[in-house]
Amino acid sequence: MIEFDEYIDINKDEIPYSMEIELVGEVFEMELNYNRAHDFFTVDLFKDGEALVIGEKIILNRQLFRNCINLDLPKVQIIPKDRAGVADRITFDNLNETVFLYVGESNE
Repeated sequence: MIEFDEYIDINKDEIPYSMEIELVGEVFEMELNYNRAHDFFTVDLFKDGEALVIGEKIILNRQLFRNCINLDLPKVQIIPKDRAGVADRITFDNLNETVFLYVGESNE
């Protein structure tokens, strides 16, 4: 079972920007970007200066990096969720307002 009790805090007003994040004892760098023309966000993921994923679109209720095969990816699930249940997609207006990037670890 996966529990989602933490989320990654995003400062939309700083985008594009990079931040370091610790996930299960490993440090990663996430770079967040926003496509104004089509109102969506992407994320790039780096570890030790090496690009692991570039341009991953952040989609509501869909696990980030789910289609990537790389042993260096974080050993957690990151899923954008709208706990209020009102959003049908991620927009600039709802990211980090009602939609958050939740981090979940398996407790098995």
